[in-house]
Amino acid sequence: MENILISTIHDAEPLMISITKFSPKKVVLLTEDNESDVIRETRETLSNVFGRFIDIQFKEINSKDIVKIGIEVSEIIDQEKDSGNRIVLNISSSIEPQILGILFGSYTKHQFVDRIFYVNLEDNEIVDLPILRFGISKTKKEVLLNIIDGNNSVKKLSEAVGISRGMAYNHIRELRDMGLIKKDSFEITSAGELAIIN
Repeated sequence: MENILISTIHDAEPLMISITKFSPKKVVLLTEDNESDVIRETRETLSNVFGRFIDIQFKEINSKDIVKIGIEVSEIIDQEKDSGNRIVLNISSSIEPQILGILFGSYTKHQFVDRIFYVNLEDNEIVDLPILRFGISKTKKEVLLNIIDGNNSVKKLSEAVGISRGMAYNHIRELRDMGLIKKDSFEITSAGELAIIN
């Protein structure tokens, strides 16, 4: 079983450490839509140093939209999971929306992720992060999907999901408590959008 490394990209150092530590057969680097000179230099360095030995792919992502980043990471994991290889994620250097999007995207596919880490540049140590999950039931996911589809009353929602109105109220209350539905309206939050990524 070989490693597939999915990583943010900015400075070369944490990537060099990650590649050296995990010896991946493939690296998928998530690049910003507006690359800086530092990122361009890092891309060139990685390609020159590792490009003959490792399949290095660059995937441009919207660097500001956490939900879109989460969806893209989820899709990359879906593409890689069937290879039978270990999927490891590095969030060492990037802007916060990218890091959060990668984490949330990996949480939607937690069962296929072997490791999430960052590189502490003070001592070049790999620091493992927990692999979390959203933990919402199939019914709660159905409730969120139906709210997106415009079922914005408890009656419509209970009929569409096939549950009683009382259960619909309970699910809505719990989803609000989890921050997945807005407190003051019948709309899902960006956290709710992340929780329903397939």
